[in-house]
Amino acid sequence: MAKAVECISPGKLHLIDYPTPDPVKDNILLKVIRSGVCGTDLQGIEGRRSLRYPVIPGHEIVAVVDKIGDQAHRHIKALGGNRLNEGDRVTINPRIVCGDCFYCQNLPQRQEMCLNAKTYGSSLQSNKHPHLFGGWAENLYILPGSEIIKLPEGLSDDLAVLSEPFACAVGLVDRFRREHDWITGDGFRVNCCVIIYGAGTIGILMASAFSLAGAEKIVMLDLIEKRLSLSKEFGVSHIINTSVTPDCIGYVKELTEGIGADIVIEACGVPKVLKEGIKLLRRGGILFEVGHLADVGMAEIDPHLICRNEIEILGHYAYPSSQNLAYAARLLAEHTFPYEKLIHKIPLDDYATILDRNVRRNIVKIIFEM
Repeated sequence: MAKAVECISPGKLHLIDYPTPDPVKDNILLKVIRSGVCGTDLQGIEGRRSLRYPVIPGHEIVAVVDKIGDQAHRHIKALGGNRLNEGDRVTINPRIVCGDCFYCQNLPQRQEMCLNAKTYGSSLQSNKHPHLFGGWAENLYILPGSEIIKLPEGLSDDLAVLSEPFACAVGLVDRFRREHDWITGDGFRVNCCVIIYGAGTIGILMASAFSLAGAEKIVMLDLIEKRLSLSKEFGVSHIINTSVTPDCIGYVKELTEGIGADIVIEACGVPKVLKEGIKLLRRGGILFEVGHLADVGMAEIDPHLICRNEIEILGHYAYPSSQNLAYAARLLAEHTFPYEKLIHKIPLDDYATILDRNVRRNIVKIIFEM
């Protein structure tokens, strides 16, 4: 039997045992070691984001290949080495693209655009055999069309669980470089300033990715002093506690000699910060909208500033390919920053902890330790 946390309706989780399945010829069974709790998981559980109930949430996993169907190598792609073997330590791209829609046919390099993608932990229901389609379980059943990424040997299980969220940051840096290729060819220049709203998992990983890419000034904004202080260990050069520094615009203008920031990243999911974020940008700057994967309302913005300053506003939903995941895992293995300080481990039996907002406020990243 495989133990799993299942969401049966908004706000209702329970622990359940499902029979451990044997994979049929073109499927793979993984034994889950770690599984992260993502903000999108919580939004779905709380009814703020669409889920197909019942569902086993979770898509940020570290696992060991347990059993392999005899035809699985033909239908499941493996990255990061030779063909998969039982015992290999892996993570997954949680998205299975259809291959047939407009975007799969015309923009295959943008997998996140697929109109019919199936996603482990959200769109694959658990009420039908083999049930185990989410990461918050002791086993995960992998379907044809999936992509599995082998993990570097030097990467710990605890850090490896960050590969999927870190891929979002890696993908954003790549996107910025494509948009702004300076003379050096790396997308950055001396005194480049990056502003990040939200010192959660994504915000802090964004800071570390931009720091590794060469950004010199990274400013983190948040309400929680503990998170702000922690972010300084991940490449953040300046912090602003927005509860005590109301004039963020003046601070950033002074920091950038009156010019403004090159990049603003909204990673906190608060619509009203967009209005201020646009004002923080220099002319020709980019605002990346990352934090609104759930619809939480409208944002008020000044179209004159967008027009006059030629501001770009770009939505960033996710990373485009499993290559971003593989690269994120390699960066984590280098251990440039103390990524383990982001993590708080709990056993699967303590799943109710994740519903307590007061607990979550003081923790950056909760992961289940199987």
